[in-house]
Amino acid sequence: MKTKNNVILTLILAFMVQLTFAQERTISGIVSDEMGPVADVSVKVKGTAKGTVTDFDGNYAIKAKTGDIIEFTHVSYTTVTETVGTSSKIDVTVKESGEDLGEVVITAQGISRDKKTLGYSVTTIKSEEIEGRAETDIARILTGKIAGVQTRPAGGFLGSGTAVIIRSKLSITGDNRPLYI
Repeated sequence: MKTKNNVILTLILAFMVQLTFAQERTISGIVSDEMGPVADVSVKVKGTAKGTVTDFDGNYAIKAKTGDIIEFTHVSYTTVTETVGTSSKIDVTVKESGEDLGEVVITAQGISRDKKTLGYSVTTIKSEEIEGRAETDIARILTGKIAGVQTRPAGGFLGSGTAVIIRSKLSITGDNRPLYI
């Protein structure tokens, strides 16, 4: 009878340990490189949809279980993976990847595609074309260089801004200002 009770108690203890380790807890830390904290690093639990991004000071917090793998990714750095252990704090140091991004095409739909497969025009302006101009307003430099873009002086005064309209004068929100990258 005593052996049977010991077996039952051992199974209950094993079950309790399993429940303890299976519970999610908050894992936090700082992502940095050799210069200091790194902002906008994507922090994701591998194999799940759980994720977050580091703040300006490189801090992050994410819920994960013991044994989960956390991936730290950023465009400029190599991907780092860490396995969640017993500690609830994981500090990570990332290293620059050294890869050249080449040409980046940003689509309005947020879909990553090759420039040749897009159904609309993509215009590339080299930095030499901008640097060689005496004009200081980037919007005025782009006049006549990009298809579907209209530029007009916002006011009639020297130093006034330039209104830039892309493809249409109408929008749902009434705001036609472009996003400069």
